[in-house]
Amino acid sequence: MNSDASGQSWFLRPFWNRTLRAPWIASLAVLAVLAAARFYSVFGPPWTSVLFPLHCLAMWALPFILLTPLGCARIGLPGRRNTASALVLSSLAGAACGLAVFAIGMALFGNSPDNWCISIRNSFQIDQLRASAPRGALFAVIALPAIVFTPVGEEILFRGLIQEAFTLRWNAVFATVVNSVAFGLIHLHVHGLWHDAAGFHLRIVSAALMVVLLAGVSVVFTICRARTGSLFAAIAAHAACNLAMIAAVFFHYV
Repeated sequence: MNSDASGQSWFLRPFWNRTLRAPWIASLAVLAVLAAARFYSVFGPPWTSVLFPLHCLAMWALPFILLTPLGCARIGLPGRRNTASALVLSSLAGAACGLAVFAIGMALFGNSPDNWCISIRNSFQIDQLRASAPRGALFAVIALPAIVFTPVGEEILFRGLIQEAFTLRWNAVFATVVNSVAFGLIHLHVHGLWHDAAGFHLRIVSAALMVVLLAGVSVVFTICRARTGSLFAAIAAHAACNLAMIAAVFFHYV
């Protein structure tokens, strides 16, 4: 590999090497900007909701903006050839994770506001949409963005950029801890953190548990990527996890 004294100049494009110098610093800077955009899109004025799809598109574009061709290969794009069995097994692992997160929420919190399943159900805005489409079409409208849009961008950011940047600087175990904790925390907008006229509030116990569970799910996605050498296995696992979780919530409550 072409490298400088740090052994990492081949990962980022030259401009980012000069500006941010270290891949792990670049990954944290990107995470901070995208997390701010995500939370502002959820908690800001109504017009800011447009920032959510835009920040997802920005995550899709990260390899083309930040990384060299060698850097793209290092994060698993395009990666080694994906076999059908690898993608199927990754999808099954992801679906199992989604159903487990649903079952734990229902078992511990039932129909209380502490249940992240309730928060997910509320985010569907089912009452407003129910009259506009049959149940199957309504499910498709809710599920398709979650299995096509966000898994690609989040896997590029977390299992791709952050995982490899921290592996280059430290090691794969520490990188997995960082990407997994960050993955759990960035989903606090789904459940745990909310605001009203009195300000922001946090459901400390259930939010902390959700972050831990999603960090564990993130480890599964990381293993899928590591075992195949391809980010597409992690994307398949993530998409299946989202689909299983959304299907369980949707068909349980609708």
